[in-house]
Amino acid sequence: MPLCVSRAVEFTRADLPELTVKVLRPGDGSRPDVRLIRAGDRLLVVKDYAAGANSIKRFLGRWLVNRELAAYNRLHDLPGIPVCYGRLDPWALVTEYHDTEEVPLTDPARLTEEFFAQLRELVGKIHERGVAHGDLRRLNNILIDRSNRPVIIDFTAAFTRGFKPLTALILPRLFVNDLQGICKLKARHAPHLLSDEEKHFMKQRSPAERAFRWLRDRIRPGLQRLSGGEP
Repeated sequence: MPLCVSRAVEFTRADLPELTVKVLRPGDGSRPDVRLIRAGDRLLVVKDYAAGANSIKRFLGRWLVNRELAAYNRLHDLPGIPVCYGRLDPWALVTEYHDTEEVPLTDPARLTEEFFAQLRELVGKIHERGVAHGDLRRLNNILIDRSNRPVIIDFTAAFTRGFKPLTALILPRLFVNDLQGICKLKARHAPHLLSDEEKHFMKQRSPAERAFRWLRDRIRPGLQRLSGGEP
């Protein structure tokens, strides 16, 4: 299976100011700088943890880039997942740009039963590759393209199947969380399509998940302060 890291990135960090079309999201705290660039005839997205970063953010960013890259390696030829062109350097990842809109910002009339069926199918294929997205409850990670098809981005929080015992233990629960993210999206933006079964399913929480969320909410502010942001 070819890996996305083998794709050529034909520019360097020094070229970014000249190539930048638009800053999609300025980096702050632990979050990366995200910019749209034009390289030749391609529009690309660069997610950069090194821009304006302190040493803590650069350390975390390097780890997060590797984590996201591992997910893209599993999903490299899956429609609805941006093509990954690999690392610009240890702190920045380059992916394909899709002409899309965040689902929460789109016309609700576009959010049809067919769209949600395609979204569920796409998430199922991601899971078949041994990847849990891990952050689909954050609804701006689900996009809709001009043909009303779903696109999923941002695999920073993804877990991939491997030989780590902890991953093997929590991956099934993370698959459930991803599917609950679809229900959450439907509940907020197309509630008339939400079935009673989905209403019940989206509220399920395991004891392990409740403990994880409690721990995460207490660790996150400290990490944000260390990386130069506000909690």
